[in-house]
Amino acid sequence: MKPRDLWIVLILFILGVVGLIYAKTEPYGNSLSALIGIWEGFYEINPNLVDPQFVIYSSGGYDGQFFYLLAKDLFADEKWDLIVDSFYFRYHRIGLSFASGTLSLLFGSANYPILTLILLFSVFILSVYCLYELLPKNSKWLVLFYIVSPYSLNANLLLVADSFFVSLALIAYYFYSKEKHFLAFLFFFFTVFTRELGILFLAPIGLQFLLKKNWKLLLLYSIPGILFIVFIIYGWVATPNHLGTNPLGFRDMTDYPLFGFAKSFIENGSFHFKIKEFPKLLFLFSFFVVCYLCFSSLRQPSLQKLEILLPILGSLLVIAIAEEGYWRSFDNLSRMFTLILPFSILLIEDKKNIGLKLFLTSSALLFFFLLIRILFITPKKEYFLAI
Repeated sequence: MKPRDLWIVLILFILGVVGLIYAKTEPYGNSLSALIGIWEGFYEINPNLVDPQFVIYSSGGYDGQFFYLLAKDLFADEKWDLIVDSFYFRYHRIGLSFASGTLSLLFGSANYPILTLILLFSVFILSVYCLYELLPKNSKWLVLFYIVSPYSLNANLLLVADSFFVSLALIAYYFYSKEKHFLAFLFFFFTVFTRELGILFLAPIGLQFLLKKNWKLLLLYSIPGILFIVFIIYGWVATPNHLGTNPLGFRDMTDYPLFGFAKSFIENGSFHFKIKEFPKLLFLFSFFVVCYLCFSSLRQPSLQKLEILLPILGSLLVIAIAEEGYWRSFDNLSRMFTLILPFSILLIEDKKNIGLKLFLTSSALLFFFLLIRILFITPKKEYFLAI
């Protein structure tokens, strides 16, 4: 695949994204704020943080509202009185809110939706280029599967941080592989502060430099993790006046491995299966296929790609212990696989690996399901505009 072909594909991709955004926002007067997913309840308890004329759903908001509210609270409210769901699970994932909030401060918070979309897809396109450059010449066409990743696309259209996190990680890994360590450090720094799984990239890298006794680079790649831990401790010490509307602990949001999947089919004490739940089976299939991919990589004589393998294993663990609420939601499940797709392509050097083929095939099927879901299935919600 030549660079010119890549750019043609990316142009067609962006045109398709514009069409999907139009379809998603058309029932709400084509207001991009509809993508944020602000629920009436959080609008009422954070009245000073929501911009006028933003779409507010009477029910069924989504996580994009938390990144938006945190961005507004960081730059528009000095009281630090933000009230969100599960505060301790959200405040340290500050990367997207900081970046979008900075842009909103410069260009106006009323433009938050379009600014965030531009940020997310710009960083995503840059990460596509990095993945393209990292792949061997005869495998560069596999970048097409990342471009149409249903996981990254869905996360970006929901204005949440999962794709942003993965894009940053890919860019950071690209600079690391090119031995441009300062740039790698900067992007890994933002990766960790966007989602804590970023530490799983840094731990093997730090171990390699420790074994090589390269103290300078060991210190450099340790800084993001150290500062993140300090930030977590600061959050415990300098807490706001609340712990959120639903101060759940880690145990409340997890279950025994795959128990969440089994429980997601239980309603009122009996088993139920609906056609719309078929994607859950694809997700479960993908989970086992990726487990096979990881096992395949362990059988290789070299473990130099541990910095890729460990984050994939971390993602698999998150999927395995996810409680039933995550397994009931297509959006939540798809976000969990966002990191796995591009880094699985980098992990498996044998492009004829049956596991990789199966995973990419299931991802392609989920991409088409996502299109059908956006265009034909998702119902219009009741809404009103913020005052």
